Amino acid sequence: MLTCALNRGIDKQSLNVSSATITRREWFVTVLITVLVITLQQIPYALGYRMARPGMEFTGLLINVEDGSYLSAIGQGINGAWLYHIPFTTEEHAPAFIQVFYLTLGHLARWFGLSAAAMWHIARAALAGGLFLGLYGWMTSFIDAPGARRVAWIWALVGAGWDWTWFPFESPDPLGAAPLDWRMPEAHLFFSTLTYPHYAVNIGLVLLCLWCMWRVMSDSLPARRRWWLTGLAALTNVALGIVYPFFILVPAVVLAVSYAWIAWRARRIAWQPAVALAAAFIIPAPLFLYYVFQVAMNPVIQVWNAQAVTLSPNPGHYLLTYLPYVFLGILGITKTGNANSKSAFLWIWIIVVAILVYVPMNPQRRLVQGLHIPMTILATEGLCRIGIPWLARTRVFITLSQQPHYSIAGLQRLIVAGVIALTSLASCYVWVSSVALLALVQPYPLFRPTLELQAMDWLRANTQPEEIVLSSYWTGSYIPARTGNTVFVGQRYETNRFDEKRREAEQFFGAVTDDAWRVALLRDYRIAYVFWGAGERDLGEFDPEGASYLERVFANETARVYRVRAGER
Repeated sequence: MLTCALNRGIDKQSLNVSSATITRREWFVTVLITVLVITLQQIPYALGYRMARPGMEFTGLLINVEDGSYLSAIGQGINGAWLYHIPFTTEEHAPAFIQVFYLTLGHLARWFGLSAAAMWHIARAALAGGLFLGLYGWMTSFIDAPGARRVAWIWALVGAGWDWTWFPFESPDPLGAAPLDWRMPEAHLFFSTLTYPHYAVNIGLVLLCLWCMWRVMSDSLPARRRWWLTGLAALTNVALGIVYPFFILVPAVVLAVSYAWIAWRARRIAWQPAVALAAAFIIPAPLFLYYVFQVAMNPVIQVWNAQAVTLSPNPGHYLLTYLPYVFLGILGITKTGNANSKSAFLWIWIIVVAILVYVPMNPQRRLVQGLHIPMTILATEGLCRIGIPWLARTRVFITLSQQPHYSIAGLQRLIVAGVIALTSLASCYVWVSSVALLALVQPYPLFRPTLELQAMDWLRANTQPEEIVLSSYWTGSYIPARTGNTVFVGQRYETNRFDEKRREAEQFFGAVTDDAWRVALLRDYRIAYVFWGAGERDLGEFDPEGASYLERVFANETARVYRVRAGER
């Protein structure tokens, strides 16, 4: 199916015939391919819902049970909140203007009568489709030839890398990102849009900001047009700050370096573009100052920020992932002397991100989102201008092209499709493994017993969100999404002192733990309910039924809920 889509998507026109205008037919084919890719991405989830075993329910999550935090934020939005209260930690704190993207999805879900999970899937598919279509238009600014533009676009949609070739030679870290092609959704566009709706928004906003300000810096525009683009870029940066604040580093540094490069080439400082560039980032500055204030003054958010560490793997993994693209991109420069401003801008983007992903800050590897795009554009340039013409001069190519059922254009398309297919093996693996995971393996806790969820539904109907629930880590990761309750431990980043609290939760359910210690834990953290299901039984043989300080308020064959007696809180 993927090969068929590639062959149909590659335009039969010459790869080097220039036409900056996108025709109706071009858009029609683009929309068809977008629908095809989006449909492919929904199949694993559809199978998860359709093929859930009797007595089990699919949570709607694919790769990380902690993604329930996003569903929890959507749930808070459904309840009318515009400020996010962290439900994964027991420390009291004031809600803050964070996670607003998912809170907004919650408001949309309420208006349309949707559940949090339904809104999650609709947003993921719709925003991915919008990104794909917008990306095609964005590429028009860098590739004039419709055939080459189609190649670069399809390559960006489905291409991945070769980091999986490293995998047999090292021991994988369960919490690490390697191999990037299989474990790190940020690494390529197909994986990004398969998993998270905010990734599509992040990438799309960066593309829009870069396009606006590149036009301002490099084109001779009327003043009104220049300031209109600057204003649009500023609004884009505000939106980017709302969706993922740290990501503002990418457009800010890329554009600053690009401006310096333009000024160096011109041997003069262009003040109007400089002022416009400054305005595009000064206007959203109050929002980012608010985040700085929150991190400095809100101790709970401060700990969350300190714990949210997503460091980059060693550079060899990035090199293997992007090696074919970098090789073809460099080939395009060395063979043609291609140093035009557009190509330089794309190379600046790549080099800046290559540095940022090792700058000492917590969200290192997150900054690689969207890097696949400039790489595929440059790689397409090298492939179409250098690689294919070189192959066309080889004896094998000439001999094949003279055969009755072969043609030069047909062989060119075959080569392009073959290159894209070879670099898309990891995307194929991600898709197939997702199908296998959700349709066949169906692991706990991505799939949960229906009876366990009934116990959570009792909490939602009979308790208040601020009432704290003690459970295992695996259960606590989903309770806020299902019930809205605060949990003792449940999210690696959002639970303050996560490692300590996870150990304490495990100790609570251990058979040899002293009851006095348990009572002290319940009192110290103001815990109102104890959840006891499969995840808690796995931690030890403690049976809450015999505890005098707990009162059973719900029970079925799989799970129970206990209220902590008032005198023990």
